[in-house]
Order: sequence, then structure tokens, then C-alpha cells
Amino acid sequence: MTQSRVPSRILVPLGLTVCLSLFGDLTLYAVLVTQLDEVGLSLGSVGIMLGVNRLIRIPGNPLGGVLLDRWGRRRPFIIGMLLGVLSTAGYALARGFWPFLISRLAWGIAWTLINVGAMAMVVDVSAKANRGRLTGLYNTWMLAGLAVGPVAGGFLVDLFGFRPAMLSCAGITAIGLAVAVVALPETAHPADGNTHRQTQQAPNLRRRSGRVWRQFGTLLHTNPGLVTASSLYLIIQFSGSGVVLSTMSLLLQQCLSESVSLNGLTLGLASVSGILLAMRSLLASVVGPLAGHLSDVRVARWPVILGSLVVGSAGFGLLSFATSLWTIVLAIALGAVSTGAVLATLTAYVGDLTPPGRQGMVMGAYEAVGDVGSTAGPFLAFALLSVVNLQWIYLLCSLTFLAGLWLAWRSRGAPP
Repeated sequence: MTQSRVPSRILVPLGLTVCLSLFGDLTLYAVLVTQLDEVGLSLGSVGIMLGVNRLIRIPGNPLGGVLLDRWGRRRPFIIGMLLGVLSTAGYALARGFWPFLISRLAWGIAWTLINVGAMAMVVDVSAKANRGRLTGLYNTWMLAGLAVGPVAGGFLVDLFGFRPAMLSCAGITAIGLAVAVVALPETAHPADGNTHRQTQQAPNLRRRSGRVWRQFGTLLHTNPGLVTASSLYLIIQFSGSGVVLSTMSLLLQQCLSESVSLNGLTLGLASVSGILLAMRSLLASVVGPLAGHLSDVRVARWPVILGSLVVGSAGFGLLSFATSLWTIVLAIALGAVSTGAVLATLTAYVGDLTPPGRQGMVMGAYEAVGDVGSTAGPFLAFALLSVVNLQWIYLLCSLTFLAGLWLAWRSRGAPP
């Protein structure tokens, strides 16, 4: 790994670029359920649109990891950012199920190259002694995008309408693309297999994709800790990135009126939803580096993971009984603390177990597992809404965190 590089030289342009890439996607989570007439979609199709970008990433993440291990990090990352600009602009131009679906699929491919590439870069420039802190700092940048994106997008939608807001988000992503082109260096070491010569000799990508899953399966067999970490990541992504992000607007519609008045200021539900998602991400971004550093130098990885799961289960339990804005705020805050801590620590733990030269492969497969959860979240939530109340879905999320707590407790003695 290229640990000789100064981490800040990588993390600042990398984090800023990832942050700016998220504005369009997160705005959709905040407002799409309130813009059905504008985009020509039904309520039932919302779950598809908010989940299909993740569905394509399940096979796409391992393939993206293969490309990153063979072609280096910088080039696929920049391609992902360019595709992110085009897909976000597509939200503004699309109307109807199929055009919007194509834009969401394009974003799914873009985020594969952006996110897996970024995680591989962080592993490239970190070591076991500082990996928790550095992954926490990277998550801070990403969570800043998750925070600023929906609140800015929500205000833009309320002020100017859906389509101008999406075009503005595409412009913001284009700024991130420019940052990557100008300031982001290559981090992969030639010994890790990322040379132009190997690019020219690359075998069939489909065959490589199958091979990466076999290699990941071998790693899982020899490293039981990876099995636990991947399972926990699936649970966290199902509940947080899947269910909460896709149902926040609907929860507010059920619990509140069409607008909210705070100290004489009246806000639309799109803005309130964006503010709550922003609060969740900002709090998680503060907690992540602290928890990662704690797992580096104080109490190791598993105690931090266990405590995070307890807090997350409590947050979802409270959300299942929420009937007021302030109850929702408290529940979201608990979920934010849990998410920030466990994501930073889990990623560091997986990095600890990753062999040199396999960063892209492992992170791609790991992200694919998480995308199974985040894809299932919107699909399952909106499918269940026809038979149960939203509160029961949040209770299900609380129970999945308890299942994860049991799994983590069994694995708490696993190295490292």
C-alpha cells in the first residue's frame, strides 16, 4: 500500500469530490415522494426508483473493484464522476417510468466507481494504526454530502421547482468532477497490479467478475470476521440507507401537516425532510472519526461496534412510536450516532483483514453486500406499506439491529 503518501493530500480532494457528487441522489430521497405528478411516477414506483440504483451495484461493485485493481483508482473514479453529472441532469429531463429508471441505473454505475474507488484509496494510504481515524474522516466528507445535499435540494425544490433543482445539483456534481481532475492523484502502487500493461492484458471482465466472487468467498472462509462484518453492513444499509432515507418524507406526511412552523418560519415538508436527513448525516460525520480513533487506540473495534448497534436499535424503536416532530428528531439523532460509529469502525475492520493488492476486490464485494441491504430497504418498505403501517417497518429495523448485536457479540473475540 502507498502509505508514504500524505493522507490529507488524498482525503481532502477525494472527500470534497464525493461530497459534491451526492447532491442529486440525496435530493431525490428527500423530495421524490412529494413530486410524483411532476415526474410522472406512482407511489408504488418510488420504491423501485430509490432502490434500483443500488440493485445494479450488487453485481457492479465487484466488477468495479476488478477495474480499480487493474486500472488504478483515478481513471475509473473520474469516469464515475462524469456519469454522475449526466445521470443527475437526467432526473431533470426525464418524465415517466422508463426514462427516470435509466437515469437511476446510470447513477448506480456512477456511484459504484466513485464509492468503491474512494474506499480503495483510503485503504491505500492508511495503516492499521490509523485506518479507523482515516475511514472516519472519509465518512465525514461523505456524510457532509448526505447532510448538505438533501437540505439544499429540498430548499431548491420548494423555491424553484423540481427540474431547476436537479439541474443545479448536476452543476454541483460537475464542480466535484473538476476537483477530481485537477487535484486527485493516483494512489495505487504498481505492485498492487494497477499498471497500463496489465490494463492492456486484462481478460474478459465477466470472467474476472466471477473470479472476484470466488476469491472473496475464499477470504470469507479463511477470515470469519469478514463474514460478520459483511452481515452487519447489510443490516445497517438495509435500515439506514434503505428504509430511513426512502421513507422520511412519508413519515412526516403521516405525522405532520403540509408545512411546519418553527419560531414563525414556515417550512414545506421537502425542506423539513432535507433538514432531518442533514442533521442525521452531520451528527454521524462528527461521531465517525471519534469512534474510529477510539477503535484504533483505546478499546479496539468490537466494543465500538457493539455499543453502536445498541444505540441504533433504540433509535429505531423510538421511531416506531414517533408521533411528533421532536420525537422524530430524537430518534434520528440516535440513529445518526449509531450509523457514524459503526460504519467507520466496520470499514476499518474490513481494511485490517484485506490482503495487499486486493483492496479494490474486497471493498467492491463488501459494498455489494451493503447494496443488497440498501436495495432491499426501499423495495420492502413500500411493498409492506400496503399491508402494515410505517411504524411496524421501523420496528422491524429495530429487530434487525438486535439480530446484528447478537451476531457481533458472538464474534467480538475475532481478530484483529
